[in-house]
Amino acid sequence: MLKKAFFPTTDGVVQNLVDQDSTKNIEYISLVIALFEAVSLAFYILSRKGFGAEDWISVGSVMFCAVTCLCGFIIARRLLRKAAPGHGRVIAFNTAYYVLLSAWTIWTSYRQYHRGEQILTFYTVEMMLVCFVALRPWLSTILTAVVYALLYWMLCRVDGAAGINTLNYVMLALVSIIGVTVRYDSLIRMAEATVHQQKSKESEVRDKMNILQSIADIYDNVNLIDFTDNTEMSVRDKSHVKHQLERGEHIHTLMTRGLRERIMPNQLEGFIAYTDIATVRERLVGRKLISADFIDVVDGWIRAQYIPVDVDENGLPLRIIFTTRNVDDERKREEYLIRIAMTDELTRLYNRRSYEEDLAACGARALDGDLALLSADLNGLKTVNDTIGHQAGDELIRGAANCLLLAVGNKGKVYRTGGDEFMAILHTDNPKKVCRDIERRCGEWRGRHYKGRLSLSVGYAAHADDEGLSLHELEKQADREMYLSKAKYYEAEGVDRRHR
Repeated sequence: MLKKAFFPTTDGVVQNLVDQDSTKNIEYISLVIALFEAVSLAFYILSRKGFGAEDWISVGSVMFCAVTCLCGFIIARRLLRKAAPGHGRVIAFNTAYYVLLSAWTIWTSYRQYHRGEQILTFYTVEMMLVCFVALRPWLSTILTAVVYALLYWMLCRVDGAAGINTLNYVMLALVSIIGVTVRYDSLIRMAEATVHQQKSKESEVRDKMNILQSIADIYDNVNLIDFTDNTEMSVRDKSHVKHQLERGEHIHTLMTRGLRERIMPNQLEGFIAYTDIATVRERLVGRKLISADFIDVVDGWIRAQYIPVDVDENGLPLRIIFTTRNVDDERKREEYLIRIAMTDELTRLYNRRSYEEDLAACGARALDGDLALLSADLNGLKTVNDTIGHQAGDELIRGAANCLLLAVGNKGKVYRTGGDEFMAILHTDNPKKVCRDIERRCGEWRGRHYKGRLSLSVGYAAHADDEGLSLHELEKQADREMYLSKAKYYEAEGVDRRHR
């Protein structure tokens, strides 16, 4: 057990972490002491009107300590700039630092003892060295024992070390020896825990990468974006070559810069914003993935997804997978299902469900000034069905739908809301003209099975004509106008609807 405590064995990675931690501690404490000693020296010089030999010795002593600590700070910073400072260099640096400060504190405390003062400087500096200098336990034990023994020998030459409590002095030496041993052991344990954690994370990432590798064939492109070292890598590329991300110059990866050349021009701005790696990490916080679909001018619809692989303690992604997959067939199926759900099979017009959804959307906001609702009903459909047949009746319905579509054009949408009932939501300043155009086109229509005249009863209500009416009231008004038109039709035809 003693052998393990004084001669611990560690691997290179753990030792490197211990060396870095020790060097970093010396960097911090050296800067603090150097500044403190510099301020003390300035105050000492300014408070003296004249300098004797003792004063100059004190100035030299303080300057020696300040310069030693300043040099320690500079050397520590230089060592820390390297990924692996080198164990031999770190040991030499720690040993030199320990020896120089111990020599200074022995000499300073010896002078203080000569003047009848306490050796508090020695105790303070030795405790500081125990806390901040990390040497192999066997080496630190030897150095600490030599330092305490040397000062005690020097104090004995003055008055037999009568000015100190020898028992307390020996106990403090033992505490220092135990302290440096325990501290070095704690540094090793912390370094081992850090290495274990890093290996666990790396193993987890490797497992995730293996899973991604196994399903990479599902995707057209799979790209790993690593924000820990600012690189990107194609998972499907067996060579796994990493490319550096120039985030100062580019906010997109090589893959997305290549993809955007094939994105539909009207979607390019959205694609650029979606693939911006300067914002993608924030967009992924708290989410399993983000996804968006775009049109590739060559291959059709593609689905681009960002999936976090590894996150930090705040949930900010450290590594992200970017995938693309062709979903053109899937999107066409979706569009087909939506189309059959929202359109009438016979006429290919929008159906009642679509009409009600669009009407609700209109009612959810302020009504447009050019909004108009048009109601139309096919005349004589029952007679055609009863006398000629449903094939002729269907032809008549399709003819009515075509006339409405051609007359409305890009001014709005036409819906088949019932067997012979139609509605249209228009945006036009002249709905009367649309109605006249419907009548004209109905007069020009000719059928194959039905040779008679196509007739539609049409009514409309415009928001501009009565801005006080609600959307529901406009719909009722359009229906009333349509029924008035239908009454005129039957009157002109000489049909008494009461006896039909």
